[in-house]
Amino acid sequence: MAVPSGWFIVVSVAVVIVAAAWLGVLLVMGSSDSDEPPAAAQPAPTTASPTPAPTPTPTASASASPSPSPSPTETTEAPPQRDAGVAVLNNTGVANLASSFSGRVAGAGWTVSGTGNWNGQIPTNTVYYPAGQQEAGELLAADLGIGRVLPSVAPMQMDRLTLILSGPQQ
Repeated sequence: MAVPSGWFIVVSVAVVIVAAAWLGVLLVMGSSDSDEPPAAAQPAPTTASPTPAPTPTPTASASASPSPSPSPTETTEAPPQRDAGVAVLNNTGVANLASSFSGRVAGAGWTVSGTGNWNGQIPTNTVYYPAGQQEAGELLAADLGIGRVLPSVAPMQMDRLTLILSGPQQ
């Protein structure tokens, strides 16, 4: 019976460790269901400088009654923007939960940018937002009935919202 030499055992163990680390990175980062790049940012609307209204010339048939005052313009708020991508990650023992729940995310008007699994201890369903996207994170949480919203942490992707499913789904 042949016994492998010491260097062969060391190299084999190193290969196994590197492969396990790579697999861990892939699982933590999640898989992407789309090869599309993130949506481009919308340019800020520009306001044109108002042009003065032409001055009316008086005519002989002009009535002496005052012209009606223009009604005040109503200001309407822009609808909330749901343009951030959302990674949906499963942190439960339920198989394919992220994939099935992503339909609910898309149904609320969000773009699902990937699904996968999350390994770690997350106590309840949580929406994580990268810098500058707190309002979007809070809107996603409100849309889905999730009460926990926190800033993103490494190794989460910082170009999208991350939804980690860790508890019962409503």
